[in-house]
Amino acid sequence: MNMTEKPLSAPSVEMSEAALTEFEWSLWRISAAFLRWQSECSSELAGSGLSGLDTAILHTIRYRNKPKGLGEISRLLGRDDTANIQYAIKKLQTMQLIERVKGRSRKDTLYTPTRKGTKLTQDYRELRRQLLVSLIQKMDQAEKGLGDATEMLELLTSFYDTAARRVASGSHPVERS
Repeated sequence: MNMTEKPLSAPSVEMSEAALTEFEWSLWRISAAFLRWQSECSSELAGSGLSGLDTAILHTIRYRNKPKGLGEISRLLGRDDTANIQYAIKKLQTMQLIERVKGRSRKDTLYTPTRKGTKLTQDYRELRRQLLVSLIQKMDQAEKGLGDATEMLELLTSFYDTAARRVASGSHPVERS
């Protein structure tokens, strides 16, 4: 803390912690609802069970119509659980929604959606438009609100990532009681 900063007062800290706690509860609920939506929508369209992660990976592979490798998929989704991503990729291959394509090098494996996978993402987009976009458009200033929320979530993502790195690196020891 530099000389111009004032320490946070106890009531201020309590208010910040309370607001953060409420935000985190909402984040858990929206995360669960979003994964449930992805899974239900994709499973209905595919005719079999797809998880939210399976759906996210399929859409990520199709993103910008450019083949993606494991590292790029992980980075775009902000995930580091490689084993789960590899499992989902195998499942999507088995369902013939994606296929391997030759990479830039022998060890670089890339994936691209099949016709079936592309159709599923197009159908998903149409169902999303009918069911979600139509609801969101009823909100006042929906586009601005979503833009503001996106910016806030990106900023908070960096805060959570920084805090996670500090704990993982031991640079901020956790006191245990």
